[in-house]
Amino acid sequence: MATLTVTITESVSLGDGSTDRGTTNTQTLTVTEVDHRIMDVTTAEVQILKFASLAAAGTFKDGDVKYLRLTNLSSTNFITLRIQMSDSEYFVKLESEGSDEGANSFILGPTMMDAHEDGDTSVGTAPTLANIDAISADADTATCQLEYFVASA
Repeated sequence: MATLTVTITESVSLGDGSTDRGTTNTQTLTVTEVDHRIMDVTTAEVQILKFASLAAAGTFKDGDVKYLRLTNLSSTNFITLRIQMSDSEYFVKLESEGSDEGANSFILGPTMMDAHEDGDTSVGTAPTLANIDAISADADTATCQLEYFVASA
């Protein structure tokens, strides 16, 4: 057994010079496995992580993932993530490392999701969370490096 400590800090100094805003949140998790990789992601979508009932090569066991972080290490191009389950999916844009347009990391705790389309008659109903099946990625205009860190029970 190992202890993973995750600390997230936001620090903001507002323009008036006297007002600071920000928080620090720390969580400790008991984990038994860690997988860390930096890989190239091209402009052709590629599956980077899979989830199933049993752990296997490149596949994490449903319910065992405690913490997952995906970070775009490119200084110029964004990456699009596709998070999929059997009948739903959603997309996340990871900005470039130096961008001021938004975050270059995506953090996920338990690997469960639910997604609805705009025209879906069930929009507005309570979510039905189910296991994620896969996460894929593709780069916007040129190859980018993507880092992932996965900690499991």
